[in-house]
Amino acid sequence: MSRERKAIMTAAPTTITPKALAEEIGVDPKVLRSHLRKAFSRPSEAKNTSWLIPTDVADAAKAHFEALKAKKVETPKA
Repeated sequence: MSRERKAIMTAAPTTITPKALAEEIGVDPKVLRSHLRKAFSRPSEAKNTSWLIPTDVADAAKAHFEALKAKKVETPKA
């Protein structure tokens, strides 16, 4: 196998599915998709099609849910 082919095969993916991202973050996929609809709307032509989340949007979603988890941990229950 050529060096170039190996580099392509080992390169990080540029998109991720909502199911895989939700599993990675630790949230329900429906909750993730709801957040994505509000924060990163898709064109109407994309309705009823598969979601492929670009890495920049995935990174922003991870940061959002990490912030929510951190806020939840900091808030003491009465």
